[in-house]
Amino acid sequence: MTDIGVIGGAGYVGIVTGVGLAALGHKVISMDLDQKRLAMLRDGKSAVYEDGLEPILDRLNEIGQISFTDDQSDTVRNSDAVFIAVGTPSLDDGAADLSAVIAVAEGLRDEIGKYTVIVVKSTVPVGTINVVTDILSQKLTEGEDFDVVSNPEFLREGSGLIDFFAPSRIIVGSSSERANAALREIYEPLLAGTTVVDVPWIDSSREIPYVETDATSAQLTKYAANAFLATRISFINEIAGISEKVGGNIGHIVEGLGLDPRIGPGYLQPGIGFGGPCLDKDLRALIMVAGENSYDPVMFNGVLQRNELQLRVVMKKITAAVGPSLYQKRIALLGLAFKEGTNDVRHSLSIRLYRLLRDQGASVVGHDVLAVDEVRELEPDFEVSEDVDGILNDSEVVVALNSEPSYAGIDWSGYGQVERSPYVIDTRGILDHDSLVASGIEFDVLGAVS
Repeated sequence: MTDIGVIGGAGYVGIVTGVGLAALGHKVISMDLDQKRLAMLRDGKSAVYEDGLEPILDRLNEIGQISFTDDQSDTVRNSDAVFIAVGTPSLDDGAADLSAVIAVAEGLRDEIGKYTVIVVKSTVPVGTINVVTDILSQKLTEGEDFDVVSNPEFLREGSGLIDFFAPSRIIVGSSSERANAALREIYEPLLAGTTVVDVPWIDSSREIPYVETDATSAQLTKYAANAFLATRISFINEIAGISEKVGGNIGHIVEGLGLDPRIGPGYLQPGIGFGGPCLDKDLRALIMVAGENSYDPVMFNGVLQRNELQLRVVMKKITAAVGPSLYQKRIALLGLAFKEGTNDVRHSLSIRLYRLLRDQGASVVGHDVLAVDEVRELEPDFEVSEDVDGILNDSEVVVALNSEPSYAGIDWSGYGQVERSPYVIDTRGILDHDSLVASGIEFDVLGAVS
């Protein structure tokens, strides 16, 4: 087994990576500067919601398989491989902010005392591996003291542990056979389907594709994957817009498309667009990389443009329901995290919609199952609750924004028998439309004629 350090270990990618590697039997030190999150992790709790995480974390803590620290030097001294999992948010021009990766590399340059494999998990543009290598080479010798490997993550928030323990593929990018051998050893328990704690998603009979390539191709594979997913979302939103104009039913269209084996059903659900910490950020970074290399990414720019227009589409539906003035109109937003099954509100389009409505004088209220605390921290003046009934009461417009399963079970009968029934906008096609009809509530489904 390998001694492994995870830098950025209290962030989403870092937590899943650290817990995953520890469960495979490696001794893991997770390093982060966030003292509050570190304290929670030592107690078996996580600020990041991930289904099934805390029981595994608690057990790993109990058997001493994982530890948490804010000391990068100590982490590096006691590790044979160091995984970098720090954030790379977008800068104003769309480029990836590599300041955290660079800061980590500058620390590693002074802290590495034996051969160490540096594994970049953070999503970084092509050329970043060379930047890290150049920083380390100021004091160390590549191949003797260190090697840098690209090992992109393909984790879906809310399903991150499933994606770690039952991955669609593992991509390792390096030109060093020594580093490649180290990564094969690290992932061997996963490929064999063995863990030191109970993990329900492990299947020893399933073969996991393991791809070794160069670092540039590994980095570009990650960006290409997210760009393709973003493209599918903008594509189906465009089809939904056309469907509304010509009298189609987007639900039937999606079903018909998804049955084509060349297309499949994934990421073909219309909505307010893609948000969250990955798709938008990575697409913008890929566009920047293309521009820096004298390539005009016409299609990707169109994908972004369509995504920006989706909020305008929803705003038009709201004003069509209550009139051009939103002043003091009570508008309820259902689903505030960027997607269901997570408490992540970073770059959530629901939050952007709230700000647009607020700035026009609307009285906005919101509901979420998991992200209420996170919303309150981000937007203290936003009235949010885990009580959906309290949010729906007296609302003039209700907008369902993500596919939280409980929204399908809302009984609308009590809201249709009042003096002023709400107008409901279902951007995800998830609500009980029969209940809305029976209650006499007018509603609009994105991509379908009401």
